[in-house]
Amino acid sequence: MGLVESFSAVVRVERHLFALVDIDPGRETFSRIPANMRFLAHDGCVVVASDLEDQRARVRVEVWDSPPQAPSGGVFTSLGDPGSVFFESEQIQLVSLMEEPQSEEHELPGAGPFRVRVWVSPREENPEEDLEPYRFFENFVIQLWT
Repeated sequence: MGLVESFSAVVRVERHLFALVDIDPGRETFSRIPANMRFLAHDGCVVVASDLEDQRARVRVEVWDSPPQAPSGGVFTSLGDPGSVFFESEQIQLVSLMEEPQSEEHELPGAGPFRVRVWVSPREENPEEDLEPYRFFENFVIQLWT
């Protein structure tokens, strides 16, 4: 029991938002966005809201076969209670607000349903970043489990 697989990507966050989505083209990813919640799981996607309006977030997606503990390797804060999501195509991908791919497609071990929790670490600074809006970034961990 434990971590089955994971993948990571640098994701362009626009207007505070990015998402983990089912690659099925029929979905409406940003038809609903988090209000008081920091993430919202619905209709084959997990929409995440960031404190930073624009950034190049570091995102790790983890797939577990049991409820996971808090992520290791940093100080992470949960963005809320776990939600539920179903990925019908069994293929997921991270996307920007404009629904541009931000990661490779990733095959899941099944369609779900999955429980999901999102974690974030305190913002960090990349002093070597030339573009001011991208100088600060956050680390996110999206945990899926059955």
